[in-house]
Amino acid sequence: MSHINLTNDSALLRYLASVLRRSVLDPDGIEGATAQLIRRAVDEVIDAPRTKRLVLAECEKTEKTYLGTKIEILFRDAIGQPKGEFLDLNLGGIDTDIKHSIGTAWMIPKEAIGKPCVLITENELTARFSLGLVVCRPENLTSGGNRDQKLQISAFGRSQILWIASNMPYPRNIWQGFDPELLALINSHRGGSARVAELFRNVQNTPIPRSAIPAIAPQLDPLKRVRKNGGARDILRPEGIAILWGRKDRETISELGLGPVLSDEFISVEPDNEHDLSILRREDHLD
Repeated sequence: MSHINLTNDSALLRYLASVLRRSVLDPDGIEGATAQLIRRAVDEVIDAPRTKRLVLAECEKTEKTYLGTKIEILFRDAIGQPKGEFLDLNLGGIDTDIKHSIGTAWMIPKEAIGKPCVLITENELTARFSLGLVVCRPENLTSGGNRDQKLQISAFGRSQILWIASNMPYPRNIWQGFDPELLALINSHRGGSARVAELFRNVQNTPIPRSAIPAIAPQLDPLKRVRKNGGARDILRPEGIAILWGRKDRETISELGLGPVLSDEFISVEPDNEHDLSILRREDHLD
């Protein structure tokens, strides 16, 4: 870090971006890791297994406020970097703040002025997110402030953001606008494995986030309802439907041309030709 000119904002932001890219262990990189942690954070705030809610709009205002804190915690964990001395994150030896906003009204506290900041924003309706870095110089902030003396990134400040991901897709909430008749059919089954199987039977060739499963299988280990040994895979296999996991079945998913499936997503497929069937048989997904 000694060679970084901390007074040169462009060089500093490029350095921090490189640290982010090097730090993340997710095979989908910093973009994929951020996309997935946003989905996980939102789903944990919705807390479908206990609240029976399915979308963020049904949550209380205070819960939506906590969403930012949860995303900050999960982001720090995803990149494996410690907390900073005064701010949220020690990023490559530099005290850095993390700010989340459902829109672009990031609130910058006094202690972050003059410091770099990771900016995260997402839109649940479009399932798009952005991840960027900015130095919170006074000239990049609005004047005044709210009652907590927090400032916002100004229009000029937004032009100074180094975007790592801009308006990129993240795993959508599959329950947003979900067919109510299909949801009723899924929930008509008594067992969690049967409900999960019904979901994958009817929603094929579409990535389904891992965090969506507990909404219909709220057991202690809901993912057991997806796996073999009595899970949805065993139920659907005799029907000629395979369930693939983005983490372990990445090469198979690519070979089948199923499109991008992130490491924390599942996708079901019913092959309609001998070529795809032979691939799934070779990988022991179908008989």
